[in-house]
Amino acid sequence: MVGFGLISLTGLLCVPAGVAAAPVKAAVIRSQGTQFLGMTIWPELNAGWADFGDVPVEIDYTSLAGNNLTFAQIAATGADVLILSCPGFLTYREAEIDAMIDYVEAGHGLIITYGSFLSEDRRLAPFVGLSESIVLGTATVTDPIQFDLVIPDHPVFGGLTDPYVSGVSTRARPWAGGPWELDGGTVIADLFTEVIPAGPGIIVREASTHRGLYFSHYIENKSDGSNEQDMQVFYNGLLWSAGVPEPATGMLLLAAIAGVLSKRRRR
Repeated sequence: MVGFGLISLTGLLCVPAGVAAAPVKAAVIRSQGTQFLGMTIWPELNAGWADFGDVPVEIDYTSLAGNNLTFAQIAATGADVLILSCPGFLTYREAEIDAMIDYVEAGHGLIITYGSFLSEDRRLAPFVGLSESIVLGTATVTDPIQFDLVIPDHPVFGGLTDPYVSGVSTRARPWAGGPWELDGGTVIADLFTEVIPAGPGIIVREASTHRGLYFSHYIENKSDGSNEQDMQVFYNGLLWSAGVPEPATGMLLLAAIAGVLSKRRRR
């Protein structure tokens, strides 16, 4: 996994040309994303990641599908990123949440999609930028879910065409029209439809130990119409959550290094 500290400039310069990028490994925690595999985009991303970028992704949706998960079981997957895919009304034991928190705090990413934080999983909310006290419900819309990119140059949106229109029709929202309560999170895209006013839709949290990402829509629900843009955004989200730098960022760093070396040679 790429760490969350400063990127080693020496390491960047010494990477041999033509060496394949190490895959980003993700593991899906027990959720609807492990129970209803026909609904998800996992097989498509595992087989077709090259349609979305240069870094391979490997999504393990079986190893952590059981109950009473432990830190050792999570660590055995070697996952760079943990995914809770539509936790819904599933419940988690306190010890399971402890294990997830310990793993994330050890330097791994966390993605939660379409979560309403109705059980012990509310303790994970701050790791994706939301308040632990937030209460969310879910809704199905009849007109397309669209996104206003608040931070359009964020790596999560790399390779998108404008506008970003999702193919899915389900979203999470605060109960009774209440506010989105954030805890360290940054809204990078507002969700809206023709009849729903814009409000937080994609939220990120970048901490010293981890990166967290919250999708308020069921972005990976293939059976509900998850489209190419949804898959591109989710692929980007995997890389960002794992701490993988964008190729453009690497090129900028190399250009900056070359400039520094050139100045040194002229002295």
